[in-house]
Amino acid sequence: METEQLENVQHNAKVISFINMKGGVGKTTLCIGLGEYLANYANKKILFVDMDPQFNTTQSVMDLFDLTDEYMNNYRKNKSVREIFKDTETVSEIPKLPNPEDIIINLSGNDEEKNMSIICGSIDLIKDDDSRKSKFKRLNKFLSQKYIKENFDYVFIDCPPTISFYTDAALFASQYYVIPTKIDRYSVLGVQLLYTVIKQLQFDEDKTLKSLGVIYTNLPSPLTKKSKEIKEIFEKEESIKGWGVFTNSTHLVNDLMVGKQGNFSSHYKKSRKDIKRIAIEFTKKFGDDIKDEIESNEKK
Repeated sequence: METEQLENVQHNAKVISFINMKGGVGKTTLCIGLGEYLANYANKKILFVDMDPQFNTTQSVMDLFDLTDEYMNNYRKNKSVREIFKDTETVSEIPKLPNPEDIIINLSGNDEEKNMSIICGSIDLIKDDDSRKSKFKRLNKFLSQKYIKENFDYVFIDCPPTISFYTDAALFASQYYVIPTKIDRYSVLGVQLLYTVIKQLQFDEDKTLKSLGVIYTNLPSPLTKKSKEIKEIFEKEESIKGWGVFTNSTHLVNDLMVGKQGNFSSHYKKSRKDIKRIAIEFTKKFGDDIKDEIESNEKK
C-alpha cells in the first residue's frame, strides 16, 4: 500500500502521552482504542507515535491494516521513530530531522479508517537509549518544526513503562498526559513513581505538562471488596487529587484481551460502550462535545 502525502489542513493537534511506570495496565489498549474510536466515529485525525520498545501499538495497527509483512521488510528498517533520533556519522555534522513523509505512515484502508496515521516503533529502540541531554528533545522538534501538529487533531504517544531516554522524549514533546492504571497494588506504585518522573522533568526543563487524569482499566464487574479498598486509598493520595480521575473506565473484556477480533475496543460490543464514554469525556476536556456526531456515525 502506498503512503499518501499529508494534507495541508490546519488542525493544531494536542500532543498527549499515555503513560504509567508499570507495564500490563492496558496503556496501549487504551491509547489505540481511543484513537481508533475518535478517528472512525468523531472524524478526528489521529497520529500514533510508538515510543515503547515493546512496540505493541505498531503491531496492533499493522495487523489491522494487513501491513505486518511490509513492517518487517520495510518500515522497521527505515520508517520508524528511530529515524528522529538517528546519529550523524561524524561529530562535525548537524543532525537532520526526517521529513514527515519519510516516517509517517498514512493508513488508507477502508474509507472510515483514513483518519489514522502512525510513526512506527521498533524493538530496536532498546539499543538507542541515549543519555545525551539534548537529544531527547528531537521528537518535540520534529512535531513542532515539520508541520505535524497542523495536520492532526491529536498525537497519541504510547510511552515505555520505565524511566528511559524515550520516556523523557515523549513527555517533553507532550502538552498533556493520561495515566491508565489497573486497581491493584503494583499498578498504583507505578502511578506514584510516575508522579516523581513528571516533577523531575518539570523542574529540570521548566516544562509545563497538564494531566488529563487517571483512567481505570480492565475493571472487574462488579468491583471486588479488595479493589474498592485499594481504589479508596489510592484516590486519597495528594498526587491523584491533583491529577483527577476520569468518571468512566474500561472493564475487563476477555475477547479484547486475547485479541479475538484484533486489539481495538470498538470491535467488541462491551468495550465499545466503554471507549465511547471515555471518548466523550476525553474530548470535553478540550471543550469539544462529540456525542451527537458519534451517535450519528454509529447509525451509519
